[in-house]
Amino acid sequence: MLVISLLLLVFLFILFLLSTAIGLTFKLKALSLEDKKEFRGLFTVKWLLFSHTFSVEGSGEGESPLEGPEEPKKGETIKEEQSEIGLEETEKTRTTAEVQNRAEAKRKREIEERRLEEKEIEISESKEKRGIIERIRGKKEPETEKAPETGMTTREKLHWGLEAYRSLRKPLYRLFSDLLKGIKIKRLESCVTFGLSDPADTGVLCGFIHSVAGLAYSRCSRCSFSINPVFMNPILDFRGKMEIRVRIYSLVFPMLKFMFNRKTLSFTYSIIKEKVWGKWKFHS
Repeated sequence: MLVISLLLLVFLFILFLLSTAIGLTFKLKALSLEDKKEFRGLFTVKWLLFSHTFSVEGSGEGESPLEGPEEPKKGETIKEEQSEIGLEETEKTRTTAEVQNRAEAKRKREIEERRLEEKEIEISESKEKRGIIERIRGKKEPETEKAPETGMTTREKLHWGLEAYRSLRKPLYRLFSDLLKGIKIKRLESCVTFGLSDPADTGVLCGFIHSVAGLAYSRCSRCSFSINPVFMNPILDFRGKMEIRVRIYSLVFPMLKFMFNRKTLSFTYSIIKEKVWGKWKFHS
């Protein structure tokens, strides 16, 4: 009875965790001008009693004008001359020490190269002697099997890419659609002031933003957009806030569907059959 009750409690606890929702809050501010660039962002995660915020900041300002050179004082000129004399002496000693160190390093390298050459000659002579003895006895040298290449060629990459596109196209589309259905936008606020160098490009971008805003209105109950195009100067000023709630089961079940789908299983089996089985066969 105790074991059954513990299992029921664990099962209920897992159901409770899956039914809970994760709250995500985004706050962004971006400013791009000729003289100033600024980016700030806050990302907050809330789940049950857990809450944590991540902040991102980046700023850049125009360069300040260069200042003119200051005139040196009389006392400073005397000190500079004395320091220059001392620096010349130290540089001479450094150069002599560097020359000596380089000469010693060259000698050591020559000695090591001679030793390596002697070892290589000894190894080659021993191999030649063994080959002559085996030929006299009538034995052949054992043929060594070549190990398979570990890396994938470009042809193999293209082949597997096409196979993945053919077999995983529909399962991936279902996965993304199920994940988007599980995401609920509670609140969305944005204020955009933008302008490009070409007024025609600004108009095209304005139409694209309005179409995206229309899609967001259909998914969100509390939405407010402010789109202000500027056709004279290139500028970007964006301020937005978004709140999202995601239930855990809406992420877990689509992933399980994708993993245990017939096409994904057949694709993974083909990869294992080609790669892992080939390596195991070679080693055996």
